[in-house]
Amino acid sequence: MDDASGPGPIKKDALFYGMILAFVAFVLMLLFLGYAMIQSRAVSRRAAETRSEPAAAVQIERRDYGGLRIATGEDGATMVLVPAGPFLMGSPPVEGDQDETPQRGVYVDAFWIDLHEATFAQYAVFSSATRAPRPVIPVLQDDPAKLTSLDQPVVAVSWTQARDYCRWLGKRLPTEAEWEKAARGERGIKWPWGNSYGPGLANIQGDDDRYRYTAPPGSFPDGRSPYGVYDMAGNAAEWVADWYGQTYYLGAPFESPTGPATGKHRVYRGGSWNDTPSNVRTAKRFAAAPHQTSAVIGFRCAKDAAGEQAGSE
Repeated sequence: MDDASGPGPIKKDALFYGMILAFVAFVLMLLFLGYAMIQSRAVSRRAAETRSEPAAAVQIERRDYGGLRIATGEDGATMVLVPAGPFLMGSPPVEGDQDETPQRGVYVDAFWIDLHEATFAQYAVFSSATRAPRPVIPVLQDDPAKLTSLDQPVVAVSWTQARDYCRWLGKRLPTEAEWEKAARGERGIKWPWGNSYGPGLANIQGDDDRYRYTAPPGSFPDGRSPYGVYDMAGNAAEWVADWYGQTYYLGAPFESPTGPATGKHRVYRGGSWNDTPSNVRTAKRFAAAPHQTSAVIGFRCAKDAAGEQAGSE
């Protein structure tokens, strides 16, 4: 009589080869993750090496921005000086989300911030110099080419890529507090232009504003912030330097807060072309993993400005 008490040789062979294939797949996954990490570090290293000398001093010039100081860096990007001083950060409980409270006074040192969001054209120069990968639009039902022309704000970049780009230029990402001050001024207005939303002020969800997706930076001059900064509501949302903490505002310092020391997600601000008016408020906070890329998230850079005062010659 045949012994049917255990698996036959065919079943044993299938189990053995299945275990071998699973082991090989696991090893390949580890190799892939290691390669991706090495590539990321290599890009960061090349970004530092290609701009090993200090960035050229910005050239100060006057323009028609109500007496604000304007600077042009070596990358050709125009920056505006946000003066040192306090401003109102966050939202009252009835107006904003829980992570925007409590609303409080915050002091930040003077800093420069890009007048416009970084573009695909500017990022292409960085990619060519450092061999950083070009952005690839993820998860878009329409033609991704509609977002990627050179005059559009760069999106589909991770927090790490945005940081490396700014470092390459001798700049940095703005802190969350700096970004909010640049967006709303000292009085803590609800949107960059004021406390009421109106048509033609920002590129948001839908095409009533003439743009289905992103718009060339600077397309909404009536929506500038009190410091003349464009597109801080809608268009491309923007990475900032801070780790995200849902309750960080409860114990954040008054002077120059920089966010929690560690975290799982980084903050991005401003809302995008795919958001409602409520989600492009100056106090609205978003969070995403540092490696995440999205068709709605881009960035702009900032730079220290120790000792600067707005309006001085």
